[in-house]
Amino acid sequence: MRRRLGRLPELPADEGSRLAPLALVAVAVGFNLYVLRAEILPVLYLNDSSVHLSMVRWALQRMQEGHLPFDGWYPYVGLGSSLFHHYQSLPHILTGTLGLAIGADRAYAGALYLLLATWPISVYLGARFMGWERWAAAAAALISPLIVSTPGYGYEHGSYTWRGLGVWSQEWAMWLLPLALGLSWRAVSRSTSARYAVAALVLGLTAACHFLTGYLALLALGVWVLIRPSELWRRIGRAALVGFGALLIISWVVVPLLLDSRWTSQSRYLQGTFWFDSFGAAKVLGWLFTGQLFDGTRAAPVISVLVLVGTGVGIARFRRDERARALLGLFALSLLLFFGRPTLGPLLKLLPGSDDLLLHRYIMGVHLAGILLAGVGGTWLGLAAVRAARRVAPRIAPAVRTAGVAAACFVVLAPAVGERWSFDLTDGTWVRYQRSIDATDGAAIRSLVEEAHANGPGRIYAGSFGGWGESYRLWDVPVYAALLGYGADSLGFVLRTTSLSSDFEAMFNDGDPAQYDLFDVRYLILPSSRQPSVPATALDTRNGNTLWEVQTSGYLQVVDAVLPPIVADRSNLSRRAESFLSSGQLAAKQYPTIAFAGEPAAPPTFIGGEPPAEPAGSIELEEDRLADGVVTAQIVANRPAMVVLKSSFDPRWQVVVDGVPVEAQMAAPSFVAREVPAGRHSIVFRYRPFPRYDVLFAIGVLSFVALWFGPGLVARRVRRRRRQEAE
Repeated sequence: MRRRLGRLPELPADEGSRLAPLALVAVAVGFNLYVLRAEILPVLYLNDSSVHLSMVRWALQRMQEGHLPFDGWYPYVGLGSSLFHHYQSLPHILTGTLGLAIGADRAYAGALYLLLATWPISVYLGARFMGWERWAAAAAALISPLIVSTPGYGYEHGSYTWRGLGVWSQEWAMWLLPLALGLSWRAVSRSTSARYAVAALVLGLTAACHFLTGYLALLALGVWVLIRPSELWRRIGRAALVGFGALLIISWVVVPLLLDSRWTSQSRYLQGTFWFDSFGAAKVLGWLFTGQLFDGTRAAPVISVLVLVGTGVGIARFRRDERARALLGLFALSLLLFFGRPTLGPLLKLLPGSDDLLLHRYIMGVHLAGILLAGVGGTWLGLAAVRAARRVAPRIAPAVRTAGVAAACFVVLAPAVGERWSFDLTDGTWVRYQRSIDATDGAAIRSLVEEAHANGPGRIYAGSFGGWGESYRLWDVPVYAALLGYGADSLGFVLRTTSLSSDFEAMFNDGDPAQYDLFDVRYLILPSSRQPSVPATALDTRNGNTLWEVQTSGYLQVVDAVLPPIVADRSNLSRRAESFLSSGQLAAKQYPTIAFAGEPAAPPTFIGGEPPAEPAGSIELEEDRLADGVVTAQIVANRPAMVVLKSSFDPRWQVVVDGVPVEAQMAAPSFVAREVPAGRHSIVFRYRPFPRYDVLFAIGVLSFVALWFGPGLVARRVRRRRRQEAE
């Protein structure tokens, strides 16, 4: 039997039971359950959690109406998008399914709370799957709730809690990533059929929950290959089985995403920012060596010191301990990604899909690798302390010595524990206060939203992200975020999707009446002290908030399609079409068509000088069910004209004119449209979800079965053939 080298020794048998490390995991989980307990309370959210909760409600509604929630038209932000088609929607679907029993709001808050509270369990299991001893795995689990960083967005409470950033999809993948890394490391380093299948399944689920996390887990397969050069080709084959197997298992995510990837925007507002490019090596290393990547601004960088010690242990064991090489390799890979475009530049082009990577998020890999290294470092220090205690006080009972060392460890961690305790309990106080505001001022905003819905369809505006809307709040929640919480089709919570209209929403000029009509912003909710900047009629006032109505043409409008067309793709559409928003063409209802991503533009409906004085047409009757992806109307075209639906273009929109299905066309700035001849017409805009999820799910199931049984069958056949050849 092969001797396993480079292992950390466990405590001697007389110094503690084999189950004792689990007590550290229990302490970490218990700490989280207590300090995070307010997160289980339904509340209005001030961050991206409001979008995620809205998605859960949408998925729940689709299931209640008898539809599959995997694709459909989500209308509430970004002027609408096929968000479930392009985004990591598995967490929302699973939570929506739970919501069938307990409601969407409770299901969402409960998932946020339990995933974050129990994450130390995943850290422990992941470390064990990677071959680390119980005490090292338990020490990592104990440390995992204590991380805090200056840049944020990592594996820290502030990324997920109410007062934090609300990156909820990442939280699901955070729980799965230690398992995915541990299982994939086992499959690549010591192959069995079951290990291939289980590793591919967990890796695939990680990617389905959060694409950026899944991407890191897939890249980690390369680390597992390179750390044992003597088995290079064998490991390449194993890693390929796990990686491609994972992608096949989640075919229902991968195939629709790749087929329609060119119809998602690359926002101009993210280009050149840290959200897209990250911070560069100098700043990241500065944070690392000053303790700010793991301890933020805490005076005592305790976790950073443990990471440093664990790194030293790993370097000392590098040649003889594959697990040390794995952790250091993961740490180095994550650091490189976190350095981002300022450091890596054109080298990133070597990675497939790198143009869509938000590189600042790879602090998550730095955090996870650092937590595991800190567990190794903490265990090394703990074992050294136990040995020293045995030399200094050999006559003291082993249990007393171990308890003393454990107490010393908790004293060392006390500054980090105290800071996290204060942060989380303050968060809980704020959650409870926000709930009291929701029940008073929030109820007033909700009633105004309901009044607007009863008055007729149209988008609602209450200021915008980055504008004056930042100061219009229900205590700490911007009203533009509260609108989403109250189920309003709104404009103002910008840059939250990759819809082709996302950038144009951010360009909205609330002093231009023509843009209200362009985006069908029919309602305003403003503080009563603020007057609308365009002509509007006051409908109601409640608790110092006033609902106003602006005259618009509705979600549909009949316009002239004119030359020249706008030629653009996902990387430059907002720049190419931006001038239309302030042009005379908009006021004159003359819309250029768009030749997008190599597709031909729709032909113009009007060629020549000035169009006739009469409008191109009118809407006689309109019925809007955008949450179902359907808008129907009776229209009159006074001449050949174009009917525009003021929602983001997507190739899965279909138009039916007088009962005849026709392809959707694209009109400025980024809308769904269709040309029609002169006359009276019935028209239906309908979003068609991806049609063959049954086939893709079948591919996933068959891939898992093949990975479970296939490699073993092949190995047995090879052994049988070799025996026959030997005979």
